[in-house]
Amino acid sequence: MNDASLKEPLHPSPRRAAEELDPELVALPLPPRGRRFTTLAVMALAVAVALGLVSTLRHDIAYFFASSAPAHLGEASDVVPATLVSNSFAEVRGTPVLSQAVRYRRLLRGERFIVFPLAGQRTIFVHMPESALDAPRGSYAGRLVTFGQMGRRLEGVRGFFEEAMGAPVTSESYVLFVDESPRSEGWALALAGLCLLFIALDVWLLLRWFRPLPRAADDTNEGAEDEASA
Repeated sequence: MNDASLKEPLHPSPRRAAEELDPELVALPLPPRGRRFTTLAVMALAVAVALGLVSTLRHDIAYFFASSAPAHLGEASDVVPATLVSNSFAEVRGTPVLSQAVRYRRLLRGERFIVFPLAGQRTIFVHMPESALDAPRGSYAGRLVTFGQMGRRLEGVRGFFEEAMGAPVTSESYVLFVDESPRSEGWALALAGLCLLFIALDVWLLLRWFRPLPRAADDTNEGAEDEASA
C-alpha cells in the first residue's frame, strides 16, 4: 500500500460528494410546497376549532364540579335576584303560568320543550320537557343559568317572550333547566378531554414536523477528516 492511498480520506468531503451527485437526481422537482403548506394550515385550523369547542364547554364543565346539593331558593315570588348564583344547582317553588309559556321542538331528537315563568315574578323561567307537565309538581330543581350564558341556545325563546308576549326577558334573566344535575354534564367533561387529547397530539405532530433532523455521526467524522487532510 502506497502513501497516496493512506492519505485518501475514508469518507468523501462534502465538496467531492456534491460533485459526484447524479444529475438525474438533481433534476428531479422539489416536493410541492403548496401541499405542505395546506397540510400545516389544516392542522393549525383543527387545533383552533378544538380550542373553540373547549371554550364553549367551559360553563358546562364548571357546572359538573358544582355542589350536588341544590340551593333552596324558597318561593319564586320572594326570590331576590341579587342573591341568585348563575350556573348553580338550585330548587325553587312556585306556580307555573302556562298561559305565557313558549313551546319549541329540537330538530335532532324531535323532543318538545316548554319554557314558562312562575307566578308573581319575571326573574326565573322554568325549562322542562313538555311531557313532564303530566306529573304536577310544586317545586322545580335543576341547573340555574342566565339567558346570556346560554348564548344562541334559547335566543329564539327569549325573543318570542319579548316580542310576542311583552315579557321583560333580558340576558340577566334566569332559566332553570329542570332535572339537570351537575353530574348530568359528564358528557361535556369527556368531550373536552377528547379535544385536549387531540390538540396535544396535533401540536406534537407540528413540533415534530419543524424539528431539525439530527446530524449523523459520519458528518462529524467527515468534517474532521477534511480538516486533517487540509
